Amino acid sequence: MDKIEKLPLVSLIVRTKNRPILLAEAVQSIAKQTYPKIEIIVVNDGGDDISEIVRPFNTGDIAIIPLQFPENLGRSKAANAGLDKATGTYIAFLDDDDWLEPAHIQQLLELLENPLHADCVAAYSSVRCIDQKTGDLIKLFNQPYNPVTLKLENYIPVHALLFRRSAIDSSVACRFDEAFDLFEDWDFWLQLQAHGNFIWNEQVTANYRIVSGSSGEGVFSNESRAMTALNTLIEKWRHKWSTAEIIEIIAHARLLNKLLETTESLRLGLDQDTQQLTLQLSVVNKLLETTESLRLGLDLDKQQLTLQLSAVNRELEQSKQLNELIVNSLSWRLTKPLRALRRVMTANAVKIATWRQVVWLTLIKAYQNKYLQPLIRLIPFNVKHRLKALFIPRVHNKTRLKEPKQLKVSIIIPVYNHATHLRECIDSALRQTYDNLEVVLCDDASTDPEVREILDQYRGRPKLNLLYADKNAGISATQNRLLIASTGDLIAFLDCDDYLADNAIEAALNAWQSDTVYLHTGRINIDEDGVEINRISFEHLPRQDYFLENLERMFATHLKIIHRDAFAKVGLFDTRFDSAQDYDMLMRIAFHYPTQAFVHIPDKLYCHRLHNKQTTVSMNDKQLANTQLIQTEARMRQDIRKGKFTHFVSFIMLSYGKKDQTLEALLSLKKTVNIPHEIILFDNGSVAETVDFIKLHIEGHFDHVKVIYNDTNLGPAAGRREALHYASGDWFIIFDNDELAEPGWLEELLVRASSDQNIGAVCCKVIFPDESLQFSGGEIKYLDDQLVLLDLYDKGKSVYDLESAQFRECDWCPIGATLFTVNPALFLHEGYPNVYEDAGVSMALKRAGKRLVNSPGSWVWHEHLVYRKNIDMKELYVNDRYDPIKMLTSLKSFYQENGLIIKDEYVWRENRLNNLSRKELIDLLTQDATSKHE
Repeated sequence: MDKIEKLPLVSLIVRTKNRPILLAEAVQSIAKQTYPKIEIIVVNDGGDDISEIVRPFNTGDIAIIPLQFPENLGRSKAANAGLDKATGTYIAFLDDDDWLEPAHIQQLLELLENPLHADCVAAYSSVRCIDQKTGDLIKLFNQPYNPVTLKLENYIPVHALLFRRSAIDSSVACRFDEAFDLFEDWDFWLQLQAHGNFIWNEQVTANYRIVSGSSGEGVFSNESRAMTALNTLIEKWRHKWSTAEIIEIIAHARLLNKLLETTESLRLGLDQDTQQLTLQLSVVNKLLETTESLRLGLDLDKQQLTLQLSAVNRELEQSKQLNELIVNSLSWRLTKPLRALRRVMTANAVKIATWRQVVWLTLIKAYQNKYLQPLIRLIPFNVKHRLKALFIPRVHNKTRLKEPKQLKVSIIIPVYNHATHLRECIDSALRQTYDNLEVVLCDDASTDPEVREILDQYRGRPKLNLLYADKNAGISATQNRLLIASTGDLIAFLDCDDYLADNAIEAALNAWQSDTVYLHTGRINIDEDGVEINRISFEHLPRQDYFLENLERMFATHLKIIHRDAFAKVGLFDTRFDSAQDYDMLMRIAFHYPTQAFVHIPDKLYCHRLHNKQTTVSMNDKQLANTQLIQTEARMRQDIRKGKFTHFVSFIMLSYGKKDQTLEALLSLKKTVNIPHEIILFDNGSVAETVDFIKLHIEGHFDHVKVIYNDTNLGPAAGRREALHYASGDWFIIFDNDELAEPGWLEELLVRASSDQNIGAVCCKVIFPDESLQFSGGEIKYLDDQLVLLDLYDKGKSVYDLESAQFRECDWCPIGATLFTVNPALFLHEGYPNVYEDAGVSMALKRAGKRLVNSPGSWVWHEHLVYRKNIDMKELYVNDRYDPIKMLTSLKSFYQENGLIIKDEYVWRENRLNNLSRKELIDLLTQDATSKHE
């Protein structure tokens, strides 16, 4: 005991605020120190009470002195408060999110107590940086002491160093400069250095916790804030350094540059060797993956082709027999002129398409003419359906294969204030040497009136499209508006306070390949006056896996050019992520497209302006929270692809005819669903031929499929309800048997559903075979307070129309290819015998406080009977599906549950509702309302 009493006291100052778990770990690491005589001063900088956290460590061996401040002082003031309270001969700091190894104090103290180091004012150890999530080593701070280097950069973390008390008691006392809240430790080290040298302990005895994704950048992860603090530091110290010291600093910097060049040359050589080996390994792995994928694909294709071959042989035999009958018939000879007419129609396809459009519009007008209603009702439904299938307009497939030099580029510029730099930005875009481009600009309701004055001066300029917002919508919504308004094949992004090199687009397009989706370049960082700060490129990075590498830290930034089709595929910007929306977009594209689709050119083609104005703490916190959420969702997509998900999903598929399509739908799910799941295939009273096909080709051929047979057709609502009784999942996807899933659809669907616990349903983007949309969600249009239209978002638009790629809140979700987080069986019943059950379920979910949303990156193809020939049970299906009496029953159910009257052209016409007064209509809809169905 007497021996310990004679030892010098060490004061350890711990700054903390509302991180109780981390604080406990930090204090525990002090309690485990091998050096016995320590006092701990815990500076609680405006946080909640910590007495219960530190009490277990307040033993006889260690004294804990708490300093509680009701309001936040800031890092420097909190450090000084600790210094004022410290009584030790030696002093050290430890932030609450870091921790020490047991021998840390002992080793540093032994160095300072050694008479050989009497001229040293401080000792410091090496520090390892640890990723807080993975526990992986990020980097080491292990640089030997050099006083000149310390003037150039801070290579000593705050908890690495132990210093003598004499430095704060002298006439020129060291104190934390309270003008700093960044680099305050660096400034303190420079003060300490004036009192003597430092001694380095090369052993790693301290640990620095790194937030996942920061790559160990520390404060420099916020360039603008760091530059401001650096300027303040240099301004303070440059007056204190002599000319000789400044010359020494410059000489040392030059030496470091030469060493860096040598190191860089060696590193590049190693990188090239590593890349070569990595590429060779990647090729081998990809060959193995491709071989396995081909094997699985061939097995599936063989199964499908065997079935198709069997069907084709049957049809061929039937066709031969039918052909012999036809050729030998009198009608074959009589219809010779009609066959000649078909050849003429084939040769004049464009004219015929125009004629079909005219006929279609004529049929629509006739159908809507109230005077023709009695006549139209006499036409059998099947005849009307065939006319629709014959004349309905088709969206022609988009031709997307162009040579790079034929691609049109849209430079989009979202504007919010920054009038000082706006002209330079716009002029740089209009000055591009690449000719086939447009500049689309949107002022997001800037508060600075000078912005509008500047933009008015550009009105009418060639290649420039000016848009204005009535109120501020935010960066994501503004970029989405610009994307929709643009017409280019490629989209280049330019901030309104930055500018491009004159040849930026041309240089980028020279590197663009036919399979490129995302191109990014090097950049020059400049200050507010346009003075160059530094140059950034990413040619030294491996760039072997854009998804994994950008998951840790986004580097595919300015200048970025993205193919228009990528937005159609993955969706537009998500407004949840304002300030980090470009990172979210990159991670979605990198997930759905291979690394080969990304191109980086090191040319510095983009000038990015860093502002001195400091980012607020709240904005920093928001950006960090957004970044972490984006990384979480990206990892979730990856996990789903690998077969991991927190919910067990039940797929519900009804079968009523369409036997071949049912098999194709199941095969598409087999190829795209890897998570634990089940598929309940409920045959809803199909004919014997369909049932036999299911028993022969489906039942027992799929691992996750459970087949249920029902003798009669219950209708879609009651059929799905019955199927859901067999489901064991906690999430449910209704998937129709004439739909095909696109790869990547499920990952986006599940991530979207997981984004908010209040989401009740998520619908996919459902596409017809001609690439026109059936829907991307449901919209309710109110004609008055009772009368509504059930409309579909983006109906009839091309799947590549970016308006259809928006994230939306939906009024209702069409039930095909829709995910439910609540079992919809609760809301399905016989009162919806053929239609409107999806709208009924949607309204019930909304009454329960649930959100209905879409997933624009979830593509599902709908092989609708209008586009498909030779469908079994087609007549039965059409007659049941479009039975007007059953539709009237559904209309009644919806009114009784929701107090809303659906205005449906077909239902009203076939049931003669158009001539009824509102009172008569309501009386009709309330008939047979003896009980509610919910």
